[in-house]
Amino acid sequence: MSTAFEKIGADRQLQDHWLRRLIASIIDSIIISIVAWIISILAAIPALLVGAPFFAVTFPFLHGILLWLYAAFYESLAGTTIGKQIMRLRVTTTDGRTPTIDRTLIRDLSKIYWIFWLIDTLVGMATVGDPHQKLSDRFAGTTVTSAIEKGLILPTSGPATLPTPPSPPST
Repeated sequence: MSTAFEKIGADRQLQDHWLRRLIASIIDSIIISIVAWIISILAAIPALLVGAPFFAVTFPFLHGILLWLYAAFYESLAGTTIGKQIMRLRVTTTDGRTPTIDRTLIRDLSKIYWIFWLIDTLVGMATVGDPHQKLSDRFAGTTVTSAIEKGLILPTSGPATLPTPPSPPST
C-alpha cells in the first residue's frame, strides 16, 4: 500500500478529490466566518464600550468551535456539509454508512484551528492507507467519497446525455 503523496502525481481522480475537498473546506469556512463575525460583533459591543480587546481574541476561537460543531452535526445528520454538497462529496464510514456524531466529532476536531487541519491532512496523506483519508478520518473510521468518482455525476465536458437503457429482447 502507498501514500496519497505517492499516488497524487499520476492519479487525476485523486488530485480532483483533494482539490474539491479543499474548495469545500473554504466554502464551509466562509459560511461559518460570516456567522462568527456576526456573533463576535454582537458580543464585542459591550466589551468595546468599556475598552476591552474582546473581539480580536474571540473571533478565531469562536470560528473554530462553530466550524467543528457545524461540520460534525451536518456530517452525522446528512453525511455532508454545504461545501461538501456543492463539491459533490460525502462523508461515510469505511463501510459506506453515514457516520454517527461521535465519529464526526473526532474526524472534525482538527477544524478548530486551521493549522491543526493542515497537519491532520498532510500527515494523513503522508502515511500509508486510504489516500482519501486525513489522519483523523483513520481514527474515526470515516472517509470522504465522491459522487463523481462513483459515476453518479454526468461529465461536464461535451453535451450531457443520459445512457440509453438496454432494449428489451425481441421474441
